[in-house]
Amino acid sequence: MIPRTEGFVTVADGERIWYETAGAGPDLILNHGLGGNAAVWFQQLPHFAEHNRVVTWDQRGFGRSSNSTGNHGPHSAVNDLLAIMDHIGAEQADVVGQSMGGWAALGLALAAPERVRSIVLACTTGGIPVSPGPQTAVPSLEPDGTLPLGLHPAIGARLPEVDLARAYLYQALGTFGSRPPDSEFFRILASTTFDPIALRNLDIPVLLIAGELDGLMTPERLRKAAQYLSRASIVEIRERGHSPYFEDPEAWNEIVADFLATSRAGVSAQPEASEGVQ
Repeated sequence: MIPRTEGFVTVADGERIWYETAGAGPDLILNHGLGGNAAVWFQQLPHFAEHNRVVTWDQRGFGRSSNSTGNHGPHSAVNDLLAIMDHIGAEQADVVGQSMGGWAALGLALAAPERVRSIVLACTTGGIPVSPGPQTAVPSLEPDGTLPLGLHPAIGARLPEVDLARAYLYQALGTFGSRPPDSEFFRILASTTFDPIALRNLDIPVLLIAGELDGLMTPERLRKAAQYLSRASIVEIRERGHSPYFEDPEAWNEIVADFLATSRAGVSAQPEASEGVQ
């Protein structure tokens, strides 16, 4: 049996932030994106909990975490994440950020580099100041803009065709909580970038994972972002979009597991492009 804990951390401004741990071993923190909450990692948590203590959590206004102050965004996410780490006694962790979660992952590393062992930026520039490309506009997902069953810009058109039930699950997960509209988060994220000199001086291995068909965080944008980092490598998963961790978990989990193994061993990882499972 894999041990599991869950609970709330009350942070400095009174918000209650929900977290969960599963497994034992080196700490691995998974930061969700705009389209989900901690539960979106259901295909990663059991896999990685076999050899790690996996930490998932709900950002402010998502899932079970409160947002009564309206103080949401990357800066509060970093502080909330540090509060969780202190609460559970995680001195150092490997940190994964999917899309919006990349801002929390990279922001944590810049704020407290001694607390971060490695970083995975999954389909995200994570606050690296890369100029937006022509394909970065994302359709609004406001509550009144109901989409057809299983359709969501973050998972593309393929998944509803091959697994409508899982596509619907992703669509449903994004509705939980009391978060502000997507448009507000897009504005906040676009205006939050990190200092290029601080990024260059970050002495932490970073893996960037790109989806070949990702129209938001295109592989080209991620390759440009990698140039800001001194210890970066990049993998492109072919024929996948913005959420290969959800759409193609076996391939994604293998890529991340290989990176964790090499970075923990002190080896500079230089993985080659990987094809997703068809």
